Amino acid sequence: MQLEFEFYATLRDAVGEKSVVRTVPDGTTVAEALRAVAEDYDGLQSLLFRENGALRSHITVARNEHPLLEDRDDVVLSEGDTLVLSPGVSGGTAMARLAEVPQ
Repeated sequence: MQLEFEFYATLRDAVGEKSVVRTVPDGTTVAEALRAVAEDYDGLQSLLFRENGALRSHITVARNEHPLLEDRDDVVLSEGDTLVLSPGVSGGTAMARLAEVPQ
């Protein structure tokens, strides 16, 4: 299935693009999808994940414009989903920035 990933701030810098589309197997979870896309870009892995493999807590993930707050790693994705990835940065919260994402 195809997923779109949108990146903001330092994550966009690491990828070099605002968004990318990747093909992943059916039944892929958010954590699995993020690990797969992180393997494609130098530096993205360390921005998204801690040394123990856990997604960093300051990374905001939204699925189809809806922030995933609890159990986000285990959410199973569907064909055509868009994941918006935004790190917490100085000057505002990730949730405030997501509200500014064009609809």
